[in-house]
Amino acid sequence: DTSLRKEGISFVFPSTCPSCETDLIRLEGEANHYCPNDTGCPPQIKGKIEHFIARKALNIENIGTETVDLLFEKGIVQNVADLYDLSAEKFIGLDGFQAKSIHNILASVEKSKSIPFRQVLFGLGIRHVGATIAEKLVLHFHSLENIMQASLEELIAVPEIGERIALSVIEYFAKAENTAIIERLKKA
Repeated sequence: DTSLRKEGISFVFPSTCPSCETDLIRLEGEANHYCPNDTGCPPQIKGKIEHFIARKALNIENIGTETVDLLFEKGIVQNVADLYDLSAEKFIGLDGFQAKSIHNILASVEKSKSIPFRQVLFGLGIRHVGATIAEKLVLHFHSLENIMQASLEELIAVPEIGERIALSVIEYFAKAENTAIIERLKKA
């Protein structure tokens, strides 16, 4: 019922991220404003880790949101590559972790090393690259190196990959922080 609405009340959309105070941006043609500080904004970092461990990505079981929060707050896991540096010693002094739960977490991390490449690519959390797009990129390029070296034209040549997705892929691999994490993931 619109008769109960008060006139003159307007909503002011925030212009900065409530967590890290970075200026929010909205890309032309997109509805959402978002924080571009994907390597320094705590909720985004934790969200990337949660996305990476999800069933459709690397399927790392026995780690939930609370565990991600705790490991992040304690400085143990600051990015997805840190998951592969976990050891029983890193859990010493953390409440709620018994030997069995620690063993299960470490076993699940180890098991994730055999996950198919398409799920790993999806797990990286590249903007606009969902599970289907990740699969198409893998089928076309066959390796992460090939995807990382692909030009805009080569990416757009893949069925269903438009300029927006191609630019997002190029932007992701252009960031030194992302390539450093990928190198650590390869070693793991």
